[in-house]
Amino acid sequence: KSGTGCFIATAAYGTSFANEINILRNWRDHWLLRRKTGRLFIKFYYTFSPFIASNIARSEIKREHTRRILKPIVKILSGRYEE
Repeated sequence: KSGTGCFIATAAYGTSFANEINILRNWRDHWLLRRKTGRLFIKFYYTFSPFIASNIARSEIKREHTRRILKPIVKILSGRYEE
């Protein structure tokens, strides 16, 4: 799945080029894809996240809340998965 979209983060940040999304992609590609549970999570994510992202993208309040939720996750991952 490398190279495919981070639907929820893209909806939250309004662009697929945000540094936060690169960190999440790197985590997916370098950690999640290498583990069975990670691959199961990715399968689940790509099944349900387009619908969720579509809902988030329609509301600035939902985008803001989603960014707030993603912020600590991205912060934790940034030291290891930032380019």
